[in-house]
Amino acid sequence: MSEFNIVKTSCAVCGSCCEVDACVRNGKLVSVEGAKNTPEQSGEMCAKGVAAPQFVYNKERVLYPLKRAGDKGEGKFARISWNEAYDMIAENLLRIRREYGARSTVFYAGYPKWFRPALLRLSNAYGSPNFCTESSTCYQAAALAWRSVFGSDICGPDLKNTRTLLIWSSNLYLSNTTMIGTYQGLKKRGVKVIDVDPRHTVTANDADIHLQLIPGTDGALALSMGQVIIEEGLYDKAFVEKFVFGFEDYREYVRQFTPEKAEKITGVPAENIRLAARTYARNGPAAIMFSASPVVHHINGVQNYRAVFSLIALTGNYNVPGGNCMSPGPFSPANEFGKVRRFDGEEAIGEKDFPVWFDLSCDEAQCTKLADYILEEEPYPIKAVFAMGLNHRMWPQPSHLLGALEKLDFYVNTEIFMSDSSRGADLILPACTSYEREEVHIDKNGRFYFSNRAIEPLGEARNDIEIIAEVIRRMGLYDETLANGYDAYMQHILEPSGLKLQELKDHPEGMLGKYMCPSVMRLCESDPKDLPSGKIELRSLVLERYADSCGYSGLPAYDDYRIHTDVDRQEYPLILSTGSLKPQFFHARVYRKAWLSGVEDAPLVEIHPKDGEKYGIKDKTKVRVSSPSGELTGIAAYHVGGKPGVVYVYHGSSKGDANELIGKDYLDPISGFPGYKGYFCKIEPEV
Repeated sequence: MSEFNIVKTSCAVCGSCCEVDACVRNGKLVSVEGAKNTPEQSGEMCAKGVAAPQFVYNKERVLYPLKRAGDKGEGKFARISWNEAYDMIAENLLRIRREYGARSTVFYAGYPKWFRPALLRLSNAYGSPNFCTESSTCYQAAALAWRSVFGSDICGPDLKNTRTLLIWSSNLYLSNTTMIGTYQGLKKRGVKVIDVDPRHTVTANDADIHLQLIPGTDGALALSMGQVIIEEGLYDKAFVEKFVFGFEDYREYVRQFTPEKAEKITGVPAENIRLAARTYARNGPAAIMFSASPVVHHINGVQNYRAVFSLIALTGNYNVPGGNCMSPGPFSPANEFGKVRRFDGEEAIGEKDFPVWFDLSCDEAQCTKLADYILEEEPYPIKAVFAMGLNHRMWPQPSHLLGALEKLDFYVNTEIFMSDSSRGADLILPACTSYEREEVHIDKNGRFYFSNRAIEPLGEARNDIEIIAEVIRRMGLYDETLANGYDAYMQHILEPSGLKLQELKDHPEGMLGKYMCPSVMRLCESDPKDLPSGKIELRSLVLERYADSCGYSGLPAYDDYRIHTDVDRQEYPLILSTGSLKPQFFHARVYRKAWLSGVEDAPLVEIHPKDGEKYGIKDKTKVRVSSPSGELTGIAAYHVGGKPGVVYVYHGSSKGDANELIGKDYLDPISGFPGYKGYFCKIEPEV
């Protein structure tokens, strides 16, 4: 008789980490459902999660340590033992540190994200300033923009108390499915919803006002809303006078962005801009919900988001009930989850190119130009990359990075699958999926829960953090937090909360931390901002430090990428947007799932029917998309949700990667983020 169990665990197939009920029969994962009887979920499951067995038992799984057995990039590997793998890592990394210095080794964290703090500890123990993550192209630019205005960590929307929600480029039905019920509940409660999105999505359809702008014109739209709010006297005068720096300069700058002018720039009708501005300013408290990447994946992205975030300060909706405020969380005198500061004894890669990243952003280096740093040996030689989950398709012109990785003295990648990014490695280490490991989690409301191991690891796959701890030990280095085993590490995570690991294991429903920080309202009253002025800055003094050297403006200045470009717009008349979310995809990771990849036999090239008629392209026919940087072939798909003149292609497919069409130097000068959602292309029938 077969044994059948339901195991409370978590799914980390995509960037989220959702609680799930894993159905296990005779030690094998059979199916997955959304967790039931938890505060955050009630049985929902996305398409990516439902296909979890195809993820775990995929034929491309790496199950044993593999050493390169042919030329770099040839993809030939031989199985070796874990002992041999650890010795190989220690020998090479210690040799490179002796010969070139610790800074010549880059430590990179890709997907999943759960092991980041531990890898940072390894990087620090080694002495390298070059700890990097996939946030060099995701999230941190939004955080940088926020900190340039508020000098604090990002404050999310207080959905329970808000009366108006301004959603800025976040399609919840695809990007945050667990929030769909909350979103629908807001509508039932009478909350006014304004949605800013270049496409008419389901989220936009449910909104009261949809501002359908041309991609990359967010800054002009936000500045125009600011102009209306000031011109009509709708701003919070008392709050601005007491807590805001640079208001007069900001007011003078936004005068030029009348709704009529903004309509010409953004494509949004002037009357809709006025309606949105009045609703947000009058029907308070109001909150802004924003997402990690869409706005900052433009070469004017940081300034665009600074313009958006300025609306919060202008209306006094900062750290008030119903506005954007700090959520309650576990008490921690240090950074959450015991995160340590990046070793900064030496110059990190990206520091000269993107100085504000290091002034305002985070505990990591900026590695968007990693390929150039390797090939050009500037600012110094990069000889080794120790990576975990590196996906070269996260970079613009990903083949350029792949070629650079093959030039390294030593490149190791810890991965779940035999990815294209690993084929040029000297060593590949097999990692567990989330179904094969234990883990401590915390949700946004300060609730901790324990994720059980649903099945035993396949082959010789290991827990990422246990790999990191052993690498530290084999190199003769030391980190106190990682030295006592994985259970001790999980207890370290829990320590500030006052919880014990065993009691969390005994409570599958999860537990609130015993020591919690409540939401802090009107933080400005008691906490001086970590910015030069000591106030919220509509004019950033940090950016102005680099006005002469880098050309940065302290104001959230709008620069139209469609005008200030070297690309021949006659030859490439269309805007190219890559990476707009699809429910079945997550970067390059899930194309190997038959249930999901089978939805599209080739990359879908989404165009408006008017563009199809204009360029002689019929729906469902083969097309070629070309940019100044490359080309791909795909299948035309008519899509009336977008605006004419914009082409949408999802990235990450080995059958045709849209990111190959984005120039490697097409970057936001402040953050270094690629302009994935605002480049230029042409489209023609494939003969």
